[in-house]
Amino acid sequence: MSSYVKLIYATLLSLLCLGLNAQTFTLKGRVTDEKLSPIELATVSVLSQGKVTFTSLKGEFELTLHTADSVVVKFSMIGYKTKTRILKNPRGKQTLQVVLHESDNTLGEVSVSEMRRQTGQTQELKKDANKLAPTASGNAVEELIQTQAGVSTHNELSSQYNVRGGAFDENSVYINNVEVYRPFLVRSGQQEGLSVINPDLVEKIGFSTGGYAAKYGDKMASALDITYKRPTKFEGSLAFSLLGGSAYVAIGNKTFSWSNAVRYKTTKYLLGSLETKGEYSPSFLDYQTYLSYIPNKRWQIDFVGNISNNQFNFVPADRETKFGTMQNVRSFKVYFDGQEKDLFRTFFGSLNVKRNFGEATSLALVTSAFQTKEKETYDLQGQYWLTQTETSENLGVGTYFQHARNFLQARVTSLKLVFAHKSKQHDIESGVTLKREH
Repeated sequence: MSSYVKLIYATLLSLLCLGLNAQTFTLKGRVTDEKLSPIELATVSVLSQGKVTFTSLKGEFELTLHTADSVVVKFSMIGYKTKTRILKNPRGKQTLQVVLHESDNTLGEVSVSEMRRQTGQTQELKKDANKLAPTASGNAVEELIQTQAGVSTHNELSSQYNVRGGAFDENSVYINNVEVYRPFLVRSGQQEGLSVINPDLVEKIGFSTGGYAAKYGDKMASALDITYKRPTKFEGSLAFSLLGGSAYVAIGNKTFSWSNAVRYKTTKYLLGSLETKGEYSPSFLDYQTYLSYIPNKRWQIDFVGNISNNQFNFVPADRETKFGTMQNVRSFKVYFDGQEKDLFRTFFGSLNVKRNFGEATSLALVTSAFQTKEKETYDLQGQYWLTQTETSENLGVGTYFQHARNFLQARVTSLKLVFAHKSKQHDIESGVTLKREH
């Protein structure tokens, strides 16, 4: 009897397995694009049965599915339109050849290319990065430099900056391969006016915080190399604010270009908000011009001129401060007498005559002259009284006097001969400079 039962169980199990085999089928196929190229990692899914797989590198796939009246198979891939195929009562082995079409929302080809490869120690900065940023000094280029690594500044009104702990006068500044100078007697950001660099004329900004080429002289901290642009058509700009204004106009073609820029700045309203009250009357005016003439491929003549007139006048005002507690109030009064008058007037000009010997070799003669007349004069007397408010008792009296007569006249002239040659892999540049400083 037990043998008969085992036989029945074995027979039923065999019939069940045959029924299960009859209820499944195998789906194979290949997924390609419109050009019949295989699409790898495309998704093949049957959501009703919870089955999913991905195509191979050849675009092929294989799935084992349950038989039904209809089986919905979905084919999808990023960048292609999703396609659905419906299989009616599938049995045994099924083979599909599926072609996916590109989606209408597919992004176009993206090409990544370098703007300029840095081959030396000087880094080229993007001049438009700080163009629309608010500025209190009006010196957009220096404020862009102050955001670089290793650079610090201690006054938002000043264009001076320190690099790697060095003093501000250890930074070289060049415009069109000519070293430029700033007023020497300026001792605070309040006195300082507009910098020698006009941002409306700037084409390229090169900056190095150390290890720069020998052509930048013997300064120890950094080198700032400015190249003025040469416009090929008419252009201009105009800007005004409570702190001043600027105007720029230029004309040009392939042979000749002429740029002119005027700037005016006054920090009267800004300085009026400082803790030291007084009548501030600063006035800073600057004019720059740049001419470039290229009569043919062999010759190029450039001229840069700058006139700057910076005046700072200050008359301090009396001040009274009360401090202490409600039962013990003390009054501190300061009376001032005198004023400060400063003048920083500079002139700068450079002439560059370059002769090209082919496309790779050139010889340039660069002359420049800088002259400054500076005057810093002030007579300031201050007296203070410290009194007890309740009793009017005089607790202390003091006075101090500051006096200065600083006058400076300086002239710097230079003559430089520069030879340059470019090969496929190397740039060769050499020069000799004769300079006189007085």
